[in-house]
Amino acid sequence: MTIWLLITAVTVIACATLYYAAAGRRVNATGNADPLTAHFRLQLKEIEADTLAGRLGAAEASAARSELAREVMRSKTESATATGHLTIHAAVPLAAIAIIALGGYWMLGRPDLPGAPLAGRDLVAESASSLDGAIETIEARLKAEPDDIRGWMVIAPAYMQLGRYDDAVDAYRRVNALGTPTADSETNLGEALVMQSGGNVTADALTAFRSAAARDKTHIRSRYYLAGAETANGDYADAVSQWNELLALAKGDEPWVVTARDGLAAAQAGLEGKPLAASSAQPDQAQIDGMVSGLEQRLRNVGGTIEEWTRLVRSRLVQGRIDDAQAAYDAARAAYPDASVRTELDVLAADNGLIAGHAP
Repeated sequence: MTIWLLITAVTVIACATLYYAAAGRRVNATGNADPLTAHFRLQLKEIEADTLAGRLGAAEASAARSELAREVMRSKTESATATGHLTIHAAVPLAAIAIIALGGYWMLGRPDLPGAPLAGRDLVAESASSLDGAIETIEARLKAEPDDIRGWMVIAPAYMQLGRYDDAVDAYRRVNALGTPTADSETNLGEALVMQSGGNVTADALTAFRSAAARDKTHIRSRYYLAGAETANGDYADAVSQWNELLALAKGDEPWVVTARDGLAAAQAGLEGKPLAASSAQPDQAQIDGMVSGLEQRLRNVGGTIEEWTRLVRSRLVQGRIDDAQAAYDAARAAYPDASVRTELDVLAADNGLIAGHAP
């Protein structure tokens, strides 16, 4: 019974506070005047400044002050009228709030259950449940609106993160079909196809990578996959050419440069008939991680496009490195404070639990 007395007391206090405020009174108000008063004060200062500067004569200044005084009286009258109407009608909705709150808790509440401390909760399971729920929501929307490209762009990396590679392939295919394909979007499809096949660069994946590289001659990810695939397939002459072209795009300090040089050495060894190191045959997960780290380093050092920042955040999410994804999102927001150019990035962040304005 004690819990109900406490709930009732809190509800009464809350409703009384709302009623007091709705009636036009201030609740523990301190500090600056209300905006309307501040506005009139500013107008009065402007009149005085114009008078001192000689822009207004004495008669004109007096007339301006009189008109301002009439505006003040008029606004107070209107405010008092509105407050009176509000006071009369405020009690009804507040009473409804109290009845709904108390009645709802009476029907659904369980005050007998113990609290669940944060330390004792399975936050990983809750996060996974939240992601599953978000995906279900997006899937339902896409079922109703299958041509919503933004929905497919958001859900595709989520499928990758969950290991649902068949669904990721389908989602990336739809992204490329519904919009104009880019080097990034086609490489994303190629990566999904590689993961779908257990790490093998299939013919479909090669097609995607080649198309991406053709769209952008300086695209690192697609060219990296192509060079690795040429090496794995024994096309050593082409592989040497691919690795050299890729290394020519580097500044020299990117993490992926080391593995690219290993790939070049392996291709050259193959040309000379020497044993080929299996580890250099094609990019492994460590090499992919190196490329993502290289992208992050470049963006933080010299900046980049919003699309590149979005790719970095998405890559970190796919890797399951949520803290790094949050840090990348924070950096991207700092680099692009205009929200109008961050639509895709902000949607991606919101759907994956990243927090805007988060302080690392």
